[in-house]
Amino acid sequence: MTRPDSLSLIMIALALFMTVASSLFAGAKGKEAFWRDLAPLWLFCLFACLTALASTWLSFIIGLELSTLSLFTVIRRGDEATSRLYLLAQLSGASVLLFATALGSSFGGNLPLGPVSEKLFPLFVIGLGVKAALPGLHFWLPRTHSQAPTESSALLSGYAVKMGIYGLLRLVDGPSPPLLLLGIVMALYGVVQALLQHDAKRLLAYHTISQLGFIVAALSTGTPLGRTAALFHVVAHALFKGLLFLSAGSLEKLYGSRDLNQLGRAGRDAPLLFGLFLVGASAIAGCPFTSGYAAKIVIKSALADQGQAVLGLQLAGLGTTLSFCKFGCYGFFRSLGNKKGGSPSGSPGKNAYAAMGLLALATIFLGITPLFLPLLPLGAKALLAPQALVDGLIPLVGGAALFALFPRLFRPRQGDVADVENALVPAGRLLLRPLAFLRRSHTGRLRTYIALIVAALIAIFHSL
Repeated sequence: MTRPDSLSLIMIALALFMTVASSLFAGAKGKEAFWRDLAPLWLFCLFACLTALASTWLSFIIGLELSTLSLFTVIRRGDEATSRLYLLAQLSGASVLLFATALGSSFGGNLPLGPVSEKLFPLFVIGLGVKAALPGLHFWLPRTHSQAPTESSALLSGYAVKMGIYGLLRLVDGPSPPLLLLGIVMALYGVVQALLQHDAKRLLAYHTISQLGFIVAALSTGTPLGRTAALFHVVAHALFKGLLFLSAGSLEKLYGSRDLNQLGRAGRDAPLLFGLFLVGASAIAGCPFTSGYAAKIVIKSALADQGQAVLGLQLAGLGTTLSFCKFGCYGFFRSLGNKKGGSPSGSPGKNAYAAMGLLALATIFLGITPLFLPLLPLGAKALLAPQALVDGLIPLVGGAALFALFPRLFRPRQGDVADVENALVPAGRLLLRPLAFLRRSHTGRLRTYIALIVAALIAIFHSL
């Protein structure tokens, strides 16, 4: 452990705040409910805080995986198979990180948490990329976020994936064009997939990927402005995405469904819920005077000399507006599967509203504060400049206009759209051949094992 710096303290404060909100939403009462529902959430918080205090990559990995085990126990209550996928995915990322750390520490001493050599950098990006759901490594995220209990979905999207981003913040110390490309691909791919979803939580899961793309793009600049923008969006995204996941979970409590085809009355039955949803939706879409707007303006400023990247983020912003027009319309006002839109069969409860209210207030506060306090390198004058307002309004106006002009194009449909996760079983079959080779390699002969060990050592030393 090390003496915390400002980055560590921000991550610790965020972990505590998100755990309080998630615990409130869980609303566990009684000793048994505490140990089943709340204790794993607070264990996650404890290990997340210890991870933020890590001074070496080894201690970072240990804290990270202890937090993974804590969330695994919560996700397991939602779906056993999904919890196993989550655990195996996280352990695979940790294995790559551990291997890279071992290589970096091979000349003595623990590898300090921070930048690494060029040879090790790709391995660390892959390991952290599993945690932060980089393209192709995100296979675990949509299913896990959508199937987990709502309070753990809020923590997963609001904080757990940010631990991978925290690792990247420590790792990256200069410009990285590959990370910029990955960030833009994430931002665009996430919104395209989100627009195709009918499950509210799965739609939000893909927007986690998209918004992380904005953060990775900012990080790729390697500049103080880019790092500040990335960190601000880490906090902003945690708050408004936690609020949106709790809103989706409240809809499920009300109507027993997350399917946008089966919803459509919540705007009348639960206007307060719609108001809280609107706070989160406005922020993620980047409405002026919200935290999402401030974060995205600073990110675009950091990428000012990367015109194509800014255009990509603008397109992702337009897709975000379209997605939340779809969510707001079919989730709260317009029913497709049931002409009456279904009748409430439950209630979110006071605790759920308290949790959402807490996140909504924090989201509003974070959006307004940069206008009178120097939280960001850009002050109120820059944030409210005509050009900044135009940049922020283009995706909003464009997305709203497209949704109004072509409503049938964005109607929720049945069935999930194929993604990387659908390739896991076929890919597993491809591994059977190398596994069969390994079985045949176990001949029981000492010379065979010595040859394999020598080959492995040669490969390791060649990579150093």
